[in-house]
Amino acid sequence: MNYKINFFLIYSLILFSGCSFYSFKGSLPENVKSIYIHQISNATSEYVVSNLLNESIRERLINQNLLNIVDEYNSDSQLIVKIKSVDDIPNVYNNINDTYEIVEQWKLNIKVEIIWKNIYSDKILIDKDISEWAMYNNSGIDVGMDQIDNDLDGLLDAEDSDEYGSSREAALRIVSSKISNRIIDELTSTW
Repeated sequence: MNYKINFFLIYSLILFSGCSFYSFKGSLPENVKSIYIHQISNATSEYVVSNLLNESIRERLINQNLLNIVDEYNSDSQLIVKIKSVDDIPNVYNNINDTYEIVEQWKLNIKVEIIWKNIYSDKILIDKDISEWAMYNNSGIDVGMDQIDNDLDGLLDAEDSDEYGSSREAALRIVSSKISNRIIDELTSTW
């Protein structure tokens, strides 16, 4: 008898968890099946970040098949991304001859504002600031050999697929990737 009750409980849990997943996923705002991504505005002098972020967001949306990317006039929703700041913050110093210090490691921080708007209801679905960062060193060594976990994913250098190129360029690429992941997370968290 206990075997039948346990089987029934396990079966019910599996059935319930499966249904809850589908009902959660199905709560996408009504009539929103496509998205238009506005040209990313940039209030900084780091113009390359706009291109990196644009490519990364589009790649994530296409790879995850979340919403169709369409032109402005055929879209159900619109995504506006504004780069507010790109800051290089000293992180690790080295004392030279007790007279002065040099910065050995930097923390690159990028802050963006995202706005996601439902065209049919003229409702703002998301309006939020997102900030991400990565580490880089000042030595000129290729980021794939700097012995720094630049994005704190637990992987160093050759173990990490996104650690290649010059240190600061890699940090820009890593932060752009992290921000685009956060944007996709924000879009799907409204579902």
